[in-house]
Amino acid sequence: MLVYNVAGTYIKVNSGNGYLKERMKGFLCNVTESPHMSVQIDQCSRIERPEGSVIIEDNINWLRKEEEASGYHIYSLDRTKTNILSHIDTNLEWTNANIRCFKPELDENAPTVLKMWSDHYSFMLMGIVFRNNLLNNGGIVMHASSIAWEGRGILFTAPSGTGKSTHVGLWEKYMGEAVTVVNDDTPAIRFEKGIPLLCGTPWSGSSDKFQNTEVPVYAIVVLEQAPENSIKLLEISEALPMVMPRCFLPYFDEVLMKKAYDVLGKLLNSVKVYHLKCRPDREAMELVRQWVK
Repeated sequence: MLVYNVAGTYIKVNSGNGYLKERMKGFLCNVTESPHMSVQIDQCSRIERPEGSVIIEDNINWLRKEEEASGYHIYSLDRTKTNILSHIDTNLEWTNANIRCFKPELDENAPTVLKMWSDHYSFMLMGIVFRNNLLNNGGIVMHASSIAWEGRGILFTAPSGTGKSTHVGLWEKYMGEAVTVVNDDTPAIRFEKGIPLLCGTPWSGSSDKFQNTEVPVYAIVVLEQAPENSIKLLEISEALPMVMPRCFLPYFDEVLMKKAYDVLGKLLNSVKVYHLKCRPDREAMELVRQWVK
């Protein structure tokens, strides 16, 4: 059983998942105290369908356990809608979770991607547990590409396909080693003594760009594609409807949702939020740099 420190969250993991161990090796720690989160990951030839009250019925199904205040089942089905491919069994506080993934019987000539599916998917499911656990500990995960520059943490957020990674790529190209990509898809933010910290996590979408590092959050930049470059400092009332949809929020849980609102309000009262209308060019990058330096 290994322990990892992700955004100040000590995660104890019991698993033979080689993909997870490789992905998280930079977050490994030697903490012996009680973890914030314990996860058991198993591969199974068959997974029983869980029971509970339906919250969300989609590609991933969410159930509230029948026992009062006991937690959730989250599971996915195959294309036939008959066999369960994955299942998360978690308590209400997201401190203990069992993750199971279906492992198909494959011969040695099967594509590597099929052989790796169970390991990869169970790792991604652990990210769901992590982000909800983090909310209970006063932090939040945002869909953003983020950098550390001269001791400042900057998050670039927008709907998928807008150009977050492209913009960060401009910082890497023109600022060189002065810039570190903290996480290119799903960074975490936590507070320490009232200061928001941008934190790297090992969950970074299709990108492998992430670091186990923390830096004070200086700014959030909301991107919008435009024919000309311009930037505006937003009031909190303007920033909220732009930033809130980019956060991973627990709409399924009223109590946890209130905690998310509290974290988001604290964040927006602590950092500057800018609206950048831009082209994917150096001028746009320089415009942001001038405003945040």
